[in-house]
Amino acid sequence: MLEKLKQVGNAAKDVVTKTAIHLGDLNGDGKVDEEDARIASEWAKQQAVALGNEAARIGKEVARSELGKDVTTGAVVGAAIAIPIPVIGPVAGAAIGATIGAYRNLTGKSISSGSTPPKSQDPHAELLKLQDLRERGILTEEEFQREKKRVLGN
Repeated sequence: MLEKLKQVGNAAKDVVTKTAIHLGDLNGDGKVDEEDARIASEWAKQQAVALGNEAARIGKEVARSELGKDVTTGAVVGAAIAIPIPVIGPVAGAAIGATIGAYRNLTGKSISSGSTPPKSQDPHAELLKLQDLRERGILTEEEFQREKKRVLGN
């Protein structure tokens, strides 16, 4: 019985060894060695570059989409508006603004209760922030003009 178990164990070992060689022998020389590791490493690098390129392509596509623009605009405006509010702050303001921008884009609706949004405590300061965002390239001229009209109540 012990002899039979040894035979089964050796047979299993042979199968595992052959399977490992079959899967790991990338250059076809009958053994798994450093050359196979180099081939696998090179393949992994190529896949990582391809994945990075695809992620960049998708990111650019999203940034050019209307949804991406609305989310970005909402985030920028939300951050700018929330800067003087210590409890909320710019990060939370950006998250809230991005959510509102996405909602407005996806539903085509405005999130207002029928009343106009409250004007900023200091329209001059808000206009300066918007101008800074435009100069840094975060807001387009069209977005700047739209937000300027909002701040001025036009």
